[in-house]
Amino acid sequence: MKEPWSLGMTFHNPKPTARNSRFYLARMQACQTEAQEASLPNVRDRALRAAVAWREMYQKALQFEQRLGQ
Repeated sequence: MKEPWSLGMTFHNPKPTARNSRFYLARMQACQTEAQEASLPNVRDRALRAAVAWREMYQKALQFEQRLGQ
C-alpha cells in the first residue's frame, strides 16, 4: 500500500486529539452543513446525530485545553 504523500495527497486538516478542539469544531460544522443540505430525512438525521457527537467531543477538548492553559 502506498503512503498518502506518495500519491500527491497533502494534509492540511488538524489531527483529532484531545488537545485540538478546532478539529472537532470543523467536523461539527461540516455535519451541520450536511444536515441543512440533505434532502433525505434519514441523511439529515444521521448528520444531526453526528454533529451532536462532534459537539460533545469539542466541548471535552475545550475543557482539556482550558485545564492545560491554567
